[in-house]
Amino acid sequence: MENMHAHTGVSSVDLLALVLRVLLLTSTALVAGIGLLRAVVAVPTWLAWVAGGVAAAVSAWSAFALDINVGFAVAHAVLALAVPIFLRWRAGVTYLGFGLALLLIAEAGLGHSSLAFFSDTVFAAVAVVWFGFAVGSWRDDSGLRPGPVALTAALALAGAGIGQFLLSGLLDRRLVDSTYGLVLVGLVVASLAVLVLTAVVRDLRRVYRFGAVGVLIAVIAWTALPGIPRPHDLPVPGVPRLASAAGTPVLVSPHRPGRNLVHFPESAGLDVAVEASGRIARAVPKPGSSGTWAEVELPAGRSDFVVRRGAEQGSVDVDTGELPTLPAAVGADGPECASAALGGIVAGSAAQLDRCPATELSTEDDDALRKLVGYLASAAVPSINVVGDDSPRARAAAEVVISQAQQRGLAVRDDPGGALVVVSGWSRAAEVLSSASYLYGVHLAPWLLHGPVVNSVAGSSIPLRFDPRDQRSLTYGMAVASGFGGEPPSLAGFRRWLAARQENLTGEVAIYASAQVDVMRMANHQHGSSAVGQWIPQGTIVAITGPLSPG
Repeated sequence: MENMHAHTGVSSVDLLALVLRVLLLTSTALVAGIGLLRAVVAVPTWLAWVAGGVAAAVSAWSAFALDINVGFAVAHAVLALAVPIFLRWRAGVTYLGFGLALLLIAEAGLGHSSLAFFSDTVFAAVAVVWFGFAVGSWRDDSGLRPGPVALTAALALAGAGIGQFLLSGLLDRRLVDSTYGLVLVGLVVASLAVLVLTAVVRDLRRVYRFGAVGVLIAVIAWTALPGIPRPHDLPVPGVPRLASAAGTPVLVSPHRPGRNLVHFPESAGLDVAVEASGRIARAVPKPGSSGTWAEVELPAGRSDFVVRRGAEQGSVDVDTGELPTLPAAVGADGPECASAALGGIVAGSAAQLDRCPATELSTEDDDALRKLVGYLASAAVPSINVVGDDSPRARAAAEVVISQAQQRGLAVRDDPGGALVVVSGWSRAAEVLSSASYLYGVHLAPWLLHGPVVNSVAGSSIPLRFDPRDQRSLTYGMAVASGFGGEPPSLAGFRRWLAARQENLTGEVAIYASAQVDVMRMANHQHGSSAVGQWIPQGTIVAITGPLSPG
């Protein structure tokens, strides 16, 4: 069962995996230390058998219960049991302990970067040596100097702990607001406590005995951290918030004081509600967009709201600051604005959302619409009907289309024997297209390239300056789909995704035709057996002209 950490929206840990990891690495460190230091430290045989037996049993259990390398598990169990078996042969068991220590380091650092692997090596080595000295008694005439060993190990442990703390990036309230942060703090405190104890206490046997507690706490925290989900980045006012709650992704846009949209993917289902500022808003579908949307009122500054999805619930923390409202992000064109924001988020951008696509007609879209009208005129279309809405972009687009039509002698009237040109936003377009029937077809503005809009009609044409089937377009589609539960791509999101990567759309405008067919699947359209990431799910889109000349 999945639980949620308060104020983070982070799923709880896999408790079984966490317990097995802690038991495996701590017991292995102990038995490796017993073997490695056998030549100079005397350890009770029963303790070696207990440590080796636990390590071997947990290793075998992990092979069945978790997805781990079976070869590692077998080698681990064999070496762990070999140490107590060969305990009386000091030279041989030393090599076994060394081999087990190397295996411990390899298992702990598997798949980690070079810096993380170095930190793992330090924790594993310190645990092996410290536990080896702590559970046994060493001979004063052995030639080994336990004092410098303790100080070196304590310094290495403290350095690794502080390094992990600084590299975590959690130098903020998440240290006390999240399980991950609290465990990290425990690791650092335990590491520093061992160093202080080593520097202050003169009796080395007491240093090792009592210090073993601090080393154990640090090692447990170190082994537990990879199994604990990291908390989300802190919310930034004006930057749309992507989080997780009640087992589903959540997008909050524009993340400013006042009215906000809370978006859920289609995979979240229809039984979703949001409680914010004491009011409950159900998430409902919106025409021309995917998933569901709830409209909520957020106060200025830090707060949170609760997401309820069936029997599950979780909270999402927000920080709207003192920014002015952004009405265009919440009205009829709000879903497109949120899609634009999502494109930037999945590209790693932390830029504020300060305007929405529907607030102005871009130079690129102006050019595309002019060339669309030229294409229609050259195709001898008798008339066009232009459908827009009240947004600044739609009004400007309608003026461009009508002006170009008049210049080319193309009649503008509502005639089923002509063509339909839609320059509205997503919502109005989806409503119009559901019942559209024109002899010369349906033609859409570039920003209407969005699956739920395009699939509202059997076929349509769109002027684009990029190929939705090329690698870059599909990479964006897959990024937004994987980042938000299968969310379909959009031109607004694509542009913001490209901007975050310091790229843009520079191609020439061509006319693309889309159709709701499921027979023209190509390898580069497919990702497994689903249409996730494709621009036109359950359909196809192909270029039907070459680059168009200026109108």
